[in-house]
Amino acid sequence: MDLVMTLLIAAVAFGWFIWLWRQKRRFKAATSWPVAEAIIETGTIESVAAVKGSKVQLPVFAFSYLVSGEYYSGRFALMPYITDPGESLVKRMIGRKLEVHYDPVKPQTWLIADELIEGCKVEQKSRPGLFGFYPSD
Repeated sequence: MDLVMTLLIAAVAFGWFIWLWRQKRRFKAATSWPVAEAIIETGTIESVAAVKGSKVQLPVFAFSYLVSGEYYSGRFALMPYITDPGESLVKRMIGRKLEVHYDPVKPQTWLIADELIEGCKVEQKSRPGLFGFYPSD
């Protein structure tokens, strides 16, 4: 029985390692996509899904970008990391420009390559990692 349990744990750990490796590989490939200038249109504090079904209040921003004459949009959250961004973060971010990488085959698929903005960790679905604090679409 101990051998079976050991093999099961090893298989789960191996599967997790492969999943994380593939996520990092996809992220690295996405950083070579073309870049478009995006403008943050709106920002608000939202409840964002966290670990085990709990929620955390984070600033969430919506942005738009233009590719070949067509507009696309996305949303990301900022998680306090280095500094406490304070209440004014949402106001400071509206109208701010940032670079987004977009998939040339599916321009609606995007990536913000910056790890930090205003001392906060950028949370988005395409970022590799175990836990994600990104907003729902």
